[in-house]
Amino acid sequence: MTPLAAFEDAFGRARRLLDLHDGLINLRQRRIRTDWKRSFADLMHWPRRAAIERVDSVDAVIVLRHGATLAPDDFSKESLDELLRAALALAVGALDRYVHERVTKGIVRALRSGQLSREQRDFPLPATVALRIADRVRDARNAAAPIRPANEFRKAVQEEIHKRPFQGWRDIEKAFKLIGVARLAGSLQAAYGVADFTPIRDELNGITSRRNRIVHEGDLQVHQRAGGVRRNRIEHGEVARSLDFIEDFVNKLEQV
Repeated sequence: MTPLAAFEDAFGRARRLLDLHDGLINLRQRRIRTDWKRSFADLMHWPRRAAIERVDSVDAVIVLRHGATLAPDDFSKESLDELLRAALALAVGALDRYVHERVTKGIVRALRSGQLSREQRDFPLPATVALRIADRVRDARNAAAPIRPANEFRKAVQEEIHKRPFQGWRDIEKAFKLIGVARLAGSLQAAYGVADFTPIRDELNGITSRRNRIVHEGDLQVHQRAGGVRRNRIEHGEVARSLDFIEDFVNKLEQV
């Protein structure tokens, strides 16, 4: 699995959530017409007095049967905004996974280059992990089924880096230093063709910050005084722009 393939799998699911949000919002403002309800009940061989509800969205007509766990309110904008929050969180997770895969696949070659950066020299790997790698290599050699130490080291690194988030700019910059990319900002600035990288960095950090409010704080507003619970507002356009930014950002990272 390539880093880009890992990203595209998770990111594609984020796009799907965004599409579901757009296609499921209830636009109906009136009750079902009696004649329509009767005709539909006859078509489905349901009792004419069955208490059914109808949801009309851009893409579908949904009929909720009597006793259904869903209700028309579940298709309101407020309810379906949770899909927007999930889409944003999953898209940032896709970026995180991409960076992890880049580090995992590139770190062994980078460490063999000879000229190590401070981040590479200071990368922590517990002594117990090093001993475990040595034991595996020795046992495999004794069993006449030798394994490559580099592969065992790569697995150990993978376990360690997956404990770290690679989402905000500083985290991603440090991650790329582990694989020998010393000036990521300059490389991305050239890839974007811009004179100032600061707005791109700030937008990435803003998206990550919003993701953290969703994941760690329930996306609830902070109140200085006692008051009711309120969620932060979220809009389709905001999430769509964030997803477009993340997709473009990863494509630019692919050029580095």
